[in-house]
Amino acid sequence: MSNAIATHPPKPQLRVTETTRPFWEGANAGELVIQRCADPGCAKAVFYPRVCCPYCKGPRLDWFRALGTGRIASHTTVFRTHHDGFNSEVPYVFAAVELTEGPCMYAQIPGGTDGRAITHPPAGHG
Repeated sequence: MSNAIATHPPKPQLRVTETTRPFWEGANAGELVIQRCADPGCAKAVFYPRVCCPYCKGPRLDWFRALGTGRIASHTTVFRTHHDGFNSEVPYVFAAVELTEGPCMYAQIPGGTDGRAITHPPAGHG
């Protein structure tokens, strides 16, 4: 037997760009910041960060603080991760969350290891 200390591979690193920077700055401040189409005829909320509206192709999206609430549309308990950097966290619940504003985002649900503890809003928001 070895006395070596087990190390975990690092998690994948974020790619912060000018397009995604407001989202990540909001996340670092504990806020969910997403985009909304600036065209009054559309005005749909958008997630993930983009350079134009995916609905009307409008050229301008404005950032706003989302409520941070929604409903879990689907979930699964992860026992085998997609990347070794997450191995120390299994099992965990991974969910598709329909935000109150409309878009869907994916989130790891803290404390929800059996699917019964996922009736609350995504952690850190609300």
